[in-house]
Amino acid sequence: MVSRSAQIARRAFTLVELLVVIAIIGVLIALLLPAVQQAREAARRSQCTNNLKQIGLAVHNFHDTFGELPPSRIKYEYLGWSAVILPFMEQTSLYDQIDLKVRYKDQTTVVQQASISGYVCPSRHSPGDQTTEVQAVNVDNGAVWDYASVCGPSGDDSIIRQVGREKGMIVVAKGDQNAYETQTNFASVTDGLSNTIMIGERHIHNDKLRNEKTGHDGPILSGWAYTTMRAAGTDYPLAQHKRDNVGGVEHLVFGSFHPGIVNFVMGDASVQSIQVNIDETNLGRLANREDGQVIDVSF
Repeated sequence: MVSRSAQIARRAFTLVELLVVIAIIGVLIALLLPAVQQAREAARRSQCTNNLKQIGLAVHNFHDTFGELPPSRIKYEYLGWSAVILPFMEQTSLYDQIDLKVRYKDQTTVVQQASISGYVCPSRHSPGDQTTEVQAVNVDNGAVWDYASVCGPSGDDSIIRQVGREKGMIVVAKGDQNAYETQTNFASVTDGLSNTIMIGERHIHNDKLRNEKTGHDGPILSGWAYTTMRAAGTDYPLAQHKRDNVGGVEHLVFGSFHPGIVNFVMGDASVQSIQVNIDETNLGRLANREDGQVIDVSF
């Protein structure tokens, strides 16, 4: 007859068996982890494209209401397009707290630090993230975001953004902060709305997140040029990855934390994922509303 102690010994794991089981579990986790990460990134990318879709529709509703496109910014140091389309982003309560006739730095702290989830790509920021370093013209910390209007194919005069020089859909306003006048409408996009990029994911170097001074990762409602507007074209390519300094013009270009692509909303409010290795000349044609060089974004 087999003793009880012998029966217990046969049922127990040996140390070697336990180590083998642990090793198998570790291998399974290693195999599953990339799939889980890919699924999470797919969900974040989907949220980003949905954000851009809603922004595109908000711009269209703005145009339907006023007969013109919103300005990229009202005036230097004043608010930008992200502020003026707020009523069409279901943010009327925040918009009612804004005074478009005063500088961004003179808005209330509540306004400056208000987070808007529809302006945040979850692959890079979380709603509520605030700047840690601030430009002198802005003074207070503000909630960060991830999108910028396409000012055109060139980043020349990038701080001033001279009236009449920009060739994008959404450009700086004429006039002053008391009676600003936008320069563009749908009719001025002679290359066609479906052939012109309007707003996209701005490049922020991974090591400079939430830093407005060196990373130009600035507040949502600020009209600061590097925060609100970016260029796309020759000498202003898409960032290849999240640590790309793009030949020293990282603060002027578009880029994302999505591997291999950057999301843009076109003039017709459709969203396109453009490969980061797109030819710079063709990218510039997409950014120019009126050059007559029409290309298919899906080429």
